[in-house]
Amino acid sequence: MGNSDPGRAVEAVRRFNRFYARHTGALHERLHKSRFSLTEVRILHELAQGRASTAADLSRTLGLDTGYLSRLINNFQKLGLIVRRKNEADGRAHLLRITPEAKTQVDEIDLHVSVETASLLKCLTSAEIDQLCTAMGDVERLLSPNHSDNETQLRVPRTGDFGWMIERYTHLYSGDRPKLLSETRAAKMVSNFLSAMQANTPRIACWVAEQTNSTRVGAAVLAAKTQEQASIELLFVEPGARRRGLGEQLIAACMNFAHGARYDQVVCRLDASQSDLCGLFQRTGFNPVQDGTDILWQRALQPICID
Repeated sequence: MGNSDPGRAVEAVRRFNRFYARHTGALHERLHKSRFSLTEVRILHELAQGRASTAADLSRTLGLDTGYLSRLINNFQKLGLIVRRKNEADGRAHLLRITPEAKTQVDEIDLHVSVETASLLKCLTSAEIDQLCTAMGDVERLLSPNHSDNETQLRVPRTGDFGWMIERYTHLYSGDRPKLLSETRAAKMVSNFLSAMQANTPRIACWVAEQTNSTRVGAAVLAAKTQEQASIELLFVEPGARRRGLGEQLIAACMNFAHGARYDQVVCRLDASQSDLCGLFQRTGFNPVQDGTDILWQRALQPICID
């Protein structure tokens, strides 16, 4: 939607919610013909998976009103589905444990949901399933708080990653330049890198930062500028994944690879408007050199001594 007005975004989210609710049957009063409502299943599922052990955990994780949650827990206790005991470490709280009977019922519901979901995905190709997972991961990332505790790991690129890198880098770092010009520059960087890959050019690398829910949140390319000099290109981290050290992690991966590939120096050319990236390179030991309207960030590598 680009820079569309907030009203259109609100309506788009509401339309997606209606579609999703109809498509998954989440509007039904009872879930998969069980005696539990959707909210009740969510509570029992959190306890069964060990992701919560107190009412406070459940309220925080599921976003439930504490009074409403307390009534549900009391009802679970009367039905023999939850055991509540004092927390020796905190006298103000109680520890909650799901009973074996309730755990069996939750497992049965999980099985039914998995079977129905698998049936729903049968009509999709492998590529479409990948696209769906990526889209759902993006929705989760964009609507989650910045302090989301999803772990992130670096991996090698897969099919479709380079097109995504061009789009995201252009969106995040066009600055005052026309987006078409920025996209052209990013596409040229990717084209050069892919050509080098196809030619089996050594001493080049690329990393994609991916969260545990398969959401892509950052990337970096290390290209060969000269025999002695490597260049970091297309480095970015999604706004919601920043301030957790991911930028430093991507730069460290580039530096470690460049060191092992026997480069003498690593550089990165940035526009002065890319202040967040400039700050990142400054924090990681790079030195700036003004080069026209750009800033060339440089860092020398220690030579490897061989006895």
